[in-house]
Amino acid sequence: MRLVLFTALLSIPGSAIAEEAIVGGSQAATGEFPYQVSVQTSSHKCGGSIIDKDHILTAAHCVDGLSANRLRIRAGSNQHSSGGKLVKVAKVTQHSEFDAKTIKNDIAVLKLASSLDFGSTISAVELPSSADDMPQVGTRCSVTGWGSTSAGGSTPTNLLVAYVDIVDHEQCVEEYVNLHEVDASMICAGVKFGGKDACQGDSGGPLVDASSKKQVGVVSWGFGCGQHHRNGVYASTAAYLDWIQGAVLAV
Repeated sequence: MRLVLFTALLSIPGSAIAEEAIVGGSQAATGEFPYQVSVQTSSHKCGGSIIDKDHILTAAHCVDGLSANRLRIRAGSNQHSSGGKLVKVAKVTQHSEFDAKTIKNDIAVLKLASSLDFGSTISAVELPSSADDMPQVGTRCSVTGWGSTSAGGSTPTNLLVAYVDIVDHEQCVEEYVNLHEVDASMICAGVKFGGKDACQGDSGGPLVDASSKKQVGVVSWGFGCGQHHRNGVYASTAAYLDWIQGAVLAV
């Protein structure tokens, strides 16, 4: 989530947070991020990632209040409005303790109505191996999406990617002190002087370790987009690994 004065990469009723998009990014090559999907209602709403042939990982605020029959995903295309495969959603599993005001537990799993066919442009991202499999400070990560290229700015047609670094948790806590709580289930990423970040429309998308290729975070919230000393905040996939696995296994 993201917004100026709280940016929730997506507007959430009753909160001070709004959408986001990739700031300071470049156009992704076809098939470069085959796990990236567009989560849609009548048009692009959020990002998401393929975690197996039948399930998509996204942010809880992206699907809050929405039934499965209102959602679909587009996979296998660098354009959110064309190409690839458009698939209906059969079930939404939102974290039961998601809080739209605090943005805690901002994670959800979507079960697809039909399985994806994996190939060069559609495949799953790898998740952490355990709750202890956390990225180290300074780890270079990719964040991808179709969000705004500046706070309140225009949105791109093609998928964009920016590279950011994992930030020390205590530093991130201090950045947002008196503004918003950054808890232990959240991780932060950015660049030293700002200018690269997720933004409106990128919510729910993947933050992926550029070396291990594991998804370490889900785009969640921030203060503006790409601001100096206001790093992007992500739900930690390692922190929610058991929950994700439970959601996937749930009938």
